Amino acid sequence: MAKKCFWIAMMALVTAPHALFAAAYMRTVSWNLRHEGWSGETDYAGDATQIWTKYGSSSGSSNGCDIVFLQEVMYSTVPASIASALTSTSGYTWASAYVGPIGRSSYKEYYAVVYRTDRVTLLSSTKWSDSGDVFEREPQIIKIRDKSTNADYTFINWHSVYGNGGTDIHNEVKQIDNVFSSIQSGSSSDQDVLLVGDTNLNATHSAWNELYGLSPSVSYYYNTATTLNSSGSYVSPYDHYFAQPSYVTEISTYGRDYIANTSTFYDDFSDHAPIWLRLYSSSDTD
Repeated sequence: MAKKCFWIAMMALVTAPHALFAAAYMRTVSWNLRHEGWSGETDYAGDATQIWTKYGSSSGSSNGCDIVFLQEVMYSTVPASIASALTSTSGYTWASAYVGPIGRSSYKEYYAVVYRTDRVTLLSSTKWSDSGDVFEREPQIIKIRDKSTNADYTFINWHSVYGNGGTDIHNEVKQIDNVFSSIQSGSSSDQDVLLVGDTNLNATHSAWNELYGLSPSVSYYYNTATTLNSSGSYVSPYDHYFAQPSYVTEISTYGRDYIANTSTFYDDFSDHAPIWLRLYSSSDTD
């Protein structure tokens, strides 16, 4: 009888794998680091302190996060340096991946992702194949798995072009729906796609209509000012998360990271505040 009960229990585990996972948050950050790696932009320990100890919208928020998407990285050595600093600051091991350098002119940037290895499995990090040369900086496509829940997510990490009276940025934004829909429809097993990054455009601008017109519909998840001027004042809502809520049902809360002194932050770190989003799940939902 005992042997029979043992095999019944084992079969239950095999046929119901989701029961092995407890509910957990996947805590994400997106941050344009302003020419990270250039002279005066190499305070990786300070970056790590901001990422790890200032996560959330107030000084009383719970600290720590699991994965960070970075824009405006200038050298390939920077992501590993930030991962090393986060390892020292947090006490957990962090790793990194990057794509680049990317850009049509001599000015080029890298995209990067840094992540806690105990919480995140990096499945892939690739550069979008921009066959029509639509984007100044074609996005980084990042596929990850939450080790706590076995949930898979795909992130499109993007830094849009800026300038030219708005014409170029509007043209790029009008094409990002093609990237999103291609990634979303390209996998039958992972429908959870999120677009993150510095888009240089208010999320309510009409240029986003093509993205919002996708089916299922796409929504934005943060549209409050994130850029800072030299006086430390918040100026423009350029940093966002986008997703299809009917697919990405795990979205819980989101906001702009806590910054104690915006003037000091501007001088020492970036003209963009980090933004965050929490994903809550107990299993893979697709």
